[in-house]
Amino acid sequence: MYAVQPRTDQDARHLVCLDLVRSGTRSPGGEHAGLKQRIAACRRLLHHARACGWDVTHVHPRSAARATRPVAGLEPLPSERLVYRTGVSAFSNRPFCEAVKGLPDAELILIGFSLSSTCLVTALTAHDWGMKVTLAKDAVLGATRDADGVLRTEDPGRAIVAPFVRMAGVDELIDTRKALRLVVNRGAA
Repeated sequence: MYAVQPRTDQDARHLVCLDLVRSGTRSPGGEHAGLKQRIAACRRLLHHARACGWDVTHVHPRSAARATRPVAGLEPLPSERLVYRTGVSAFSNRPFCEAVKGLPDAELILIGFSLSSTCLVTALTAHDWGMKVTLAKDAVLGATRDADGVLRTEDPGRAIVAPFVRMAGVDELIDTRKALRLVVNRGAA
């Protein structure tokens, strides 16, 4: 039998879900394959974070023009923090800043549908504050070229943050091999 080992304080992680909302220009079923893969990666990591007891914060853009709606399966639970950013970074929200300051040793894991300015500025601000930051690369980075072979905007963003933040795949962040241990039941016949 396998069991999940509890994490120690030095391994504390804080999952920050950046702008996991529906776009007003996109129909719910009209996502392209790359976006579907990123949504699936976000769902897997969010599910894992909840199961492991990580702190989870959802950051949505504040927009007077339209209400934001989370993508199905990525909705915040009542026990999770939901904040609205007023600037480009998650740090533009005071309660978010206070929550992050309250966990100075926690590693921030950032997920979103793209390596947007929100992801970039949030990652770099956290780095400036001396925090450990990891971008879940398969949850924020799509293919490097679009269908027409044109270079995507995520490549320059990746080059900007690479020296300052760790990039890891969702499978690496979940790494079930580290979290599982063999439990022998000697009382069974």
